[in-house]
Amino acid sequence: MSASVTLLIAIHCHQPEGNFGFVFEEAFAKAYDPFLRVLERHPGVRLALHYSGCLVDWLLEHRPAFLERVRALVNRGQVELLASGYYEPILPLIPEADRLGQIAKMRAMLRARYRANAEGFWLTERVWEPDLPLTLARAGIRYTMVDTNQFALAKAWLPSALQVSDESFWDLLGCYVTEHAGHSIVLFPASKRLRYWMPFQPVEQTIEFFRRLEPSLPRDMVDPASAAITFADDGEKFGLWPSTHHWVYEEGWLDQFFTALEREREWLTTTTFHDYLERARPNGRVYLPSGSYEEMLEWSGGHFRNFFAKYPEANAMYQKMLHVSHRLQEVSSSGFQVSSSQHRRVTSQRNPKPETRNAKLLEQARQELYAGQCNCAYWHGIFGGLYLAYLRRAVYARLIAAEALTRQAAGETVSLTALDADGDGREEAILKTPAMALVIDPEEGGTVTEWSLYQPRLNLLDTLSRRVEPYHDKLRAKRLQPAGSIGKVPASIHDLLGVKEPDLAARLVYDDHRRSAFIDYALERMPSLQEVVTSTWGEQRLWSSGPYRRSRDSRGQKTTSSLSVPMERGIGGGCVRKTIRVAAREPLLECLYELEGMSVPVVGLEFNLSLRDERYLGQAGELPHATQFIVEEAEARVRLHLSIDPPARLLHFPIETVSESEGGLERTYQGLCVVCLWTVDPPRPLDGRGSGGAPRRLQGRPDGGRTGRWASRLRWVVEAR
Repeated sequence: MSASVTLLIAIHCHQPEGNFGFVFEEAFAKAYDPFLRVLERHPGVRLALHYSGCLVDWLLEHRPAFLERVRALVNRGQVELLASGYYEPILPLIPEADRLGQIAKMRAMLRARYRANAEGFWLTERVWEPDLPLTLARAGIRYTMVDTNQFALAKAWLPSALQVSDESFWDLLGCYVTEHAGHSIVLFPASKRLRYWMPFQPVEQTIEFFRRLEPSLPRDMVDPASAAITFADDGEKFGLWPSTHHWVYEEGWLDQFFTALEREREWLTTTTFHDYLERARPNGRVYLPSGSYEEMLEWSGGHFRNFFAKYPEANAMYQKMLHVSHRLQEVSSSGFQVSSSQHRRVTSQRNPKPETRNAKLLEQARQELYAGQCNCAYWHGIFGGLYLAYLRRAVYARLIAAEALTRQAAGETVSLTALDADGDGREEAILKTPAMALVIDPEEGGTVTEWSLYQPRLNLLDTLSRRVEPYHDKLRAKRLQPAGSIGKVPASIHDLLGVKEPDLAARLVYDDHRRSAFIDYALERMPSLQEVVTSTWGEQRLWSSGPYRRSRDSRGQKTTSSLSVPMERGIGGGCVRKTIRVAAREPLLECLYELEGMSVPVVGLEFNLSLRDERYLGQAGELPHATQFIVEEAEARVRLHLSIDPPARLLHFPIETVSESEGGLERTYQGLCVVCLWTVDPPRPLDGRGSGGAPRRLQGRPDGGRTGRWASRLRWVVEAR
């Protein structure tokens, strides 16, 4: 007699692009390898495994024998391998061509290494949007897993006999078909109950729940179409999450669980998703709204894309990814080069063969783009994600490389364009040279929001503001505990919020602005270093950066030697002018800042850098009469030289956030803030000779210099190391 209850298991294993080698090593030793060893000892347990392309690439280089063991399990029919986007993108967020390309790359790898025609799909973070069936079906995918909470609004239309609920959980059995534009796929509802219980509750509790399902099934539901309950979750929770390795392997939870599954095989079976669909039909049709698992909806405010509203830094990275993708698609499909330096299309040799130089460059760019779509750095939940600067840096490195390769294939050199770079409906100025790319946002205070070097592949402004997070209230209330376990059973990371160091509450400082470059201020008095560090100088500001407009006489100036964007802002009866200039043939960035017809005591310009200079990590500091300042990072092989005219009081301090990770709240370095402050009034009126000359003294009126002009210049030069 066939079993009446089917357990479908999908285990997902992933490490993000840019993660440290020792993290891969630890995850392998604590979770991936021991899990497979236990599975190998239990041939009666069948399940689906998913390894992201990022992880597979590491395993191929460092642990190839592990992949051979996976192949053996596939060959004996015990394991089904699931496809995905190769570099683990949030699929709804990337363009359709990239969706299909990422899936095709993963399926091709699975065919080549395992002879597997993967029709099942691991949906990254289970982020669902209604148009996905079209993409997945076109890519050769038949089924995927989404969380039961995403079915909740359709409860009334779903078979009541397949719904199991109690005071804590609601489960939905079976599988369901959905479609978009006539293209259909099958959805398996993944149980939150099992996600919270496994491996954090005793084995018998889970087995007893499965036993409860047997008498609840409809009497007319006969084999082989038994109802199924789906467990789909991360492989890292089986050993890598805090305290789980001891419980899962040394205390033997996983071995006991697999043993119980084999022992109860008369009424409880495990199989692969593929084989289940060979003998069972979907239990109905359903249409789901956009969503994800419940915790993700809480973190994101109901929709994943809200991360881009909460974190402008995540949105900047996301929008850059989209622009790089669209430009790559445009150049790939054009068949000829586009010369930005001459502002016209120049016919060149078409690319009839994929082995031509340009085709190779574009294919390299495409692979860099795919890697830059790895999801982890674009959002923040219980894991560090966006708050981990090294993950953001890795994503930017890939996107910058893709952009550089695309520009090389298109024959682009120097360009100054206006486009909506951040998706806010307003145009930004985009300056590109062979050495670097710049984004200037007039509406955001005339600030520079991206300064990317093509060599090395680095966004020098990839910082993160200090902002309020919900878990900060718990830190202030001291309702935290060290990461650990309750008795023998490890606590789930969903139930545990610890701290990695004492006195973190004292580190809770919040910014009222995005930490970009050339943010300008006017102040009633000179602030103290502590006021600037703790962001408590707001009441002293006569104004802070507000919307600028591109100067009427020029929307941008382009010469053979430089690109510049002049902007201005009227305040009272006076005018503030800010001109951003880059050199066309060297990595130089300059800001000329001018005040005319106004009297202010103190002005300041703020600049935030992503470099990690060991000299400035420990504490804040100041230079009372600075004419230059040097910032360097050995690992990035970058040295920046700042020239200041006239001399300024220079303050510098590390930007550190307090954020959540699976191991508890932690302090994370996000960048170096540099603030230059000048005393202006009593006035020393200066005559700025424009963006090309040094300031000169002007004869001002005896009315406090209100009709005079004051100017300063900051010049950053990237020096080779």
